[in-house]
Amino acid sequence: MNILEIMAAPFAECMVLVAIHTYLGIHVLKRRVIFVDLALAQTAALGTTMGFMFGIMPESGSSLLFSIVFATIGAAIFALTRMKNDVVPQEAIIGLFYAVCAALAILVIQKTSGAEHIDDILVGSILWARWDDVGIAAVAYFAVGVVHFLFRKQFMLISESPKKAYEAGLNIQFWDFIFYLTFGFVISFSVRIAGVLLVFVFLVAPAIMAFLLTPKLKYQLIIGWATGTLVTVMGLTVSYYVDLPSGPTVIALYGFVLVLQGVGLYIVRAPAKIAAARNVVLCVGATILLSLGVYYLGIWLSNGEETENTRLAEAAVSLRTENLKVEHERINAVEKHITELDPWLTKYLSQEQMSAYAYCADSLERLEYINTLPLKSTQRAALVISFLADSDTPVFFRMQALEIVKSLSRNNFEYDIDSCDNIEAIEKMKKALLQ
Repeated sequence: MNILEIMAAPFAECMVLVAIHTYLGIHVLKRRVIFVDLALAQTAALGTTMGFMFGIMPESGSSLLFSIVFATIGAAIFALTRMKNDVVPQEAIIGLFYAVCAALAILVIQKTSGAEHIDDILVGSILWARWDDVGIAAVAYFAVGVVHFLFRKQFMLISESPKKAYEAGLNIQFWDFIFYLTFGFVISFSVRIAGVLLVFVFLVAPAIMAFLLTPKLKYQLIIGWATGTLVTVMGLTVSYYVDLPSGPTVIALYGFVLVLQGVGLYIVRAPAKIAAARNVVLCVGATILLSLGVYYLGIWLSNGEETENTRLAEAAVSLRTENLKVEHERINAVEKHITELDPWLTKYLSQEQMSAYAYCADSLERLEYINTLPLKSTQRAALVISFLADSDTPVFFRMQALEIVKSLSRNNFEYDIDSCDNIEAIEKMKKALLQ
């Protein structure tokens, strides 16, 4: 299987994200509300977290609806806090709103069993993007694009010159609400796949590259889309061949390319290009010397503290690394076993849930994991059926699993805990609980 077969859907998803976020990023830069993306993303994440309290899994459509509702609330707040004569910069309000939403999400997570799924919102899972994810996102973003095309004059006038917009009689707060509403709608979709950090970079990095080259909107869009596509494809390709996390790799490459662009423009636009090039060489040399200084300082300090405790710590790290390798091999083997035993499970469980279930070492841990899932969730029903279908499951744990089935349907489906032949009972459970 080559890179195109594996990465085609993630590539396409990134292209869709670059297309809509480059355009929105231009508006964000013109409005000077750089961190509105992070604030709305955190608001959407808070909605996902609140939905989890009601047993709604983060991957579901209902969770997306929760995110959109919370993003709408954030849009209304940002629109209402935009004043003609701001005493307090709106960016300060946006930052405070982000901090409050982040704090609320942490408080909810602390009281919600199994909310470790919410950690994915920060880093995303772009490599797990599927073609149906790409299609849904493309349709949703196209709808937003249509709205912005129809009302482009109002949006652009407010972004470029709020003073002229007030003089023209526009209802700034209304149009701000529409703008942030569509923005939040886009973010709710994007964060589910790409995560908060990568979405933020998609929003500002291509727009910054375009702003540095031209003030005209048409050319800004072309440059932003072209550079964003190129850098994203390069980042995903590097992450594939070097075996690095895709999101952080793409983000780091954007930072590297922005530095290169800034250096190149500094030299090209400088009146004295030779002097500018000399300054760049001196800065690069100083950076290398500083890096080497930090490196050798670390070596010198570590040599000065070579104690017995340090050696014991290194031995512990080495042992832990070896254990992690063994554990990784075990998890892969268990995941393969589960997929071969019950391939239908992949229809109801996310990759993260499959991995978590595979991590369980024995029947007790698997049953405990099943009990962490929301009571009436399809994921819980699917796992408990798979648990009962496994002939290696001890009778004692089958009894407990069957009690879960009874709590879901008040029926034992004629399942015999002492028998290894329960095919008909398992099929009845699937029809009753999963359809």
